[in-house]
Amino acid sequence: MRLSINKIDYIFEHLRQHWLPEKRLTDAFLILDPDKPVPENHRERIIFRLSDQEVPQVLNLYDEGERIPVLFPLSDDVSLFKMDEDGNLWFCHDYLSSAFYLLSGMQELDKTKLDEHKRFSYSMSIQKSYDFISKPVVNYYFEIILKGFECFAKRHNIVIKRQVLFPNFGFLLSHDVDRVAFHHPRNLIYKILQITGIRPCIESKSKIFKHVLSGLRYHLKLFGGKDPWWNFQWMIDLEMRLGIRSVFFFLHKEEGFRNAWYRFSSAKIKDLISVLKDKKFEVGVHGTFKSSTNYKSLVEQKNALMQVYGEEPIGIRQHFLCFSLPLTFNIQESAGFTYDSSLTFHDHDGYRNSYCYPFHPYDFDNDCILRIWEIPLVMMEVSALQYRQLSFNELREEVQSYIREAKKFGGLFSLLWHNCRLYDEENAGVSEFYEGLLEEIVDHNPDSLTGAALMQSLRKD
Repeated sequence: MRLSINKIDYIFEHLRQHWLPEKRLTDAFLILDPDKPVPENHRERIIFRLSDQEVPQVLNLYDEGERIPVLFPLSDDVSLFKMDEDGNLWFCHDYLSSAFYLLSGMQELDKTKLDEHKRFSYSMSIQKSYDFISKPVVNYYFEIILKGFECFAKRHNIVIKRQVLFPNFGFLLSHDVDRVAFHHPRNLIYKILQITGIRPCIESKSKIFKHVLSGLRYHLKLFGGKDPWWNFQWMIDLEMRLGIRSVFFFLHKEEGFRNAWYRFSSAKIKDLISVLKDKKFEVGVHGTFKSSTNYKSLVEQKNALMQVYGEEPIGIRQHFLCFSLPLTFNIQESAGFTYDSSLTFHDHDGYRNSYCYPFHPYDFDNDCILRIWEIPLVMMEVSALQYRQLSFNELREEVQSYIREAKKFGGLFSLLWHNCRLYDEENAGVSEFYEGLLEEIVDHNPDSLTGAALMQSLRKD
């Protein structure tokens, strides 16, 4: 893989999230192409050598006991960097190409690896192949580079100033509002058909019958019937008690049964959005299937939500995490969104782009950086509980692990939990577990913020 100047600049721009560049240091940079000879008589330079590998060939390095898989090693040498007698700093492996490959999502350009929903899956990823989904490897590359800078700076009496995004770590909680009515007439009719044997069922008929009775009570207004998916006040009260605010991404009603069964303009949704806005929560767009590849569709959804919200939504997450790289980012940016938060694997939690900071995507079609921000999504409850079949305790342990990683780098942990996944009759004990999980996260003293607040912070920097 040969890095263009724009691709190299892309990596250095993100490296600047971690240190304040010093001119004496940046003037010493020397980037060597693999087909060019090493110049003679160079002194006091910081030398990045690029690899001539076409595809990743992983070598495991170790730094302070941490395994760090480098995708483009330059040799079998397990050293991280070296200083020579002429005061030159040599990076022993191609960290720039390795970082670019992961951060840009370059592996996802292979369209033969997409699933039936045209998503790039964890099962096809390099993170699975070399077992590093739970580690923000790009942050570790940047740490190696900064340690090299510090070694060079000490030798040449230069001051290195590091910086972090958060003094401890950041926490961003979000909710995708896919469904708001467990007792929707469609669901109720389908369950009746299951009981009669006209439709297949995987649950016991007694459980389905119980749901039907609950639905009839709700629709007939009998015995205080209520819908378990309309649980927003409970969610709001919980977060306000804990001193946090989240982002609610609302899904548009568009053709296709997997999109929303509600409209932004319905009285209940309008009232809910008004409450969220009044309580300082953020409202964003949950882009439909069609919108991931259709600019007109996405603009219509954004405008429809803006009419109800009263202001322009700046954040988006694509429904079902459907994404076409780099097309979806270009559509989102053209539609005026400031940030996206779709990038996690639908079938596994962790770091899809191996980075625990917000970052800019890369436009491979035009070989340039995009200005929209990506806020990486680290944990989605569906991935953990449904795809991976984790227990609550196992999910909790995963969250604690991601928090430890975020703390190492002053980075971000982001969590998505659907309102329709907090129904105890479908998943016994889930509401109590969720409440306890949020309490445990808050006990770690994060900077809890919405996507909009994070964007404001980045603009200040």
